[in-house]
Amino acid sequence: MRRGFASKQYSFRRENRCALCICVLMLLSIPVLMFFQLDWAAYVVLGIGGFAFYLLFQAYQRKVTDFFDQVNEGMDQMLSMGSDVFLPEVEDHENVFSRFVSKLSRLYGAMRVAEENADEEKRVMQGMIADLSHQIKTPVANIKMDLELLSKRQMSPQRQQEFLERTLHEADKMDFLIQSIIKMSRLESGAIQMLPEQADLARTLANALLSVSSGVSRKGIGITVDCPQPLIVRHDPKWTEEAVFNLLDNAVKYSPEGGTIEVYAEMREAGAYLSITDHGIGIPEEWQGAVFSKFFRAPAVHNLPGAGVGLYLTRKILEAQGCYVTVRSAAGEGSTFSVQFL
Repeated sequence: MRRGFASKQYSFRRENRCALCICVLMLLSIPVLMFFQLDWAAYVVLGIGGFAFYLLFQAYQRKVTDFFDQVNEGMDQMLSMGSDVFLPEVEDHENVFSRFVSKLSRLYGAMRVAEENADEEKRVMQGMIADLSHQIKTPVANIKMDLELLSKRQMSPQRQQEFLERTLHEADKMDFLIQSIIKMSRLESGAIQMLPEQADLARTLANALLSVSSGVSRKGIGITVDCPQPLIVRHDPKWTEEAVFNLLDNAVKYSPEGGTIEVYAEMREAGAYLSITDHGIGIPEEWQGAVFSKFFRAPAVHNLPGAGVGLYLTRKILEAQGCYVTVRSAAGEGSTFSVQFL
């Protein structure tokens, strides 16, 4: 796109200088000629000056008309949102014509940005719909199959209860997917704004730990926490809590029953540091670069619960606050996810 490029350059400086020179000559010569009683010469100077002004005005008018003809052509190109828009360029940068072209060019730039933002929002929405339809296909099929079996077969109350619980589980999974995809799309489109503030990271961490307490109790996992209180760090408490919850939830999900998880936080010279270490199945080295990708799941965990959105959301949330998250892991030895707050 070539915004504001000129097909023709204009300068009104020559006309302005000529008009000034004519005025100065007339102001100086006419009184002198009148003083020496050369009235006829004064009238000649006045006539020549008037004729010169007329010719100058005609030239100026043609140039202004040509200038606005090209401006009009450029505005037509703007309205059609063409990729090549040619606006006249004015060499005299301080005059009204130059300021007019400059503001017109800035207006077109704002129009292009608005159009690009609208295209991006449309692309994100289309991506969200595609992701949503792909991800909920399996739970919808499972729910449909279970309901068909319940409606067509005679089952014992216990068997019916098993089918209902499985259907409820699939419905919960579908709800989780929908909510996660909505959050991802809002983050990607910029609809969600982070509001970092000086807040206690220890409190944010405690809230995230509370959210995974049921999974911890069910699997008998022990969690040790080493975090100074308070630990004042600039972050968005609400969204940072969700990011840390996703890291903790992964640690619980992939830890063995009766396992342990270590949570460590401290203030360093570069900013606050947080790490979450589990001793679960770990991540093979070839997959570590992809774990923060959308919907990515390593082959070894395909049979375990999950949709591949938690780590992606975590990365997006932390990056939106100027932070970053890394992973260090080995297959069969567990994983450590580290967050650096800047």
